[in-house]
Amino acid sequence: MNQNLSHSSMEKTIQMAKSTLATIFDMEIEHFEVNVSRKANINEARRFLVYYLIKECGIRHSYMHKYIPALRSHATSIWHFRKMEELMENEFFTKESYENFKTQMEKEGHTNLMKDYVKAIKEMQMIEERLKTLKKLI
Repeated sequence: MNQNLSHSSMEKTIQMAKSTLATIFDMEIEHFEVNVSRKANINEARRFLVYYLIKECGIRHSYMHKYIPALRSHATSIWHFRKMEELMENEFFTKESYENFKTQMEKEGHTNLMKDYVKAIKEMQMIEERLKTLKKLI
């Protein structure tokens, strides 16, 4: 698998997610890049993006600042993720909004592409583990 192509596909998926959420939450896409506002709609959009990147894309909290520079630390990512889990469990509107967002992403074909990318990464990790095991046996 060509990693440059995969990385490019992931970047396109993340950019599409940012664009879709900016439209849904009526905000400028730049608010994912710089933290100049704490308005509720902007925080909620960031929360949705953190949740999406972790759940659907397999990105870890420690790498979140690379994709959402407005989040200055992994602790903010953890907070947003946990808050989103709580809201998904307790608020129908949030759950429905997130499902609508995912549906929009699927219509664009990005979610399936992302799942294929994550699956390929996991397969590569399994192969690396098997190679380590084989090297120990030799």
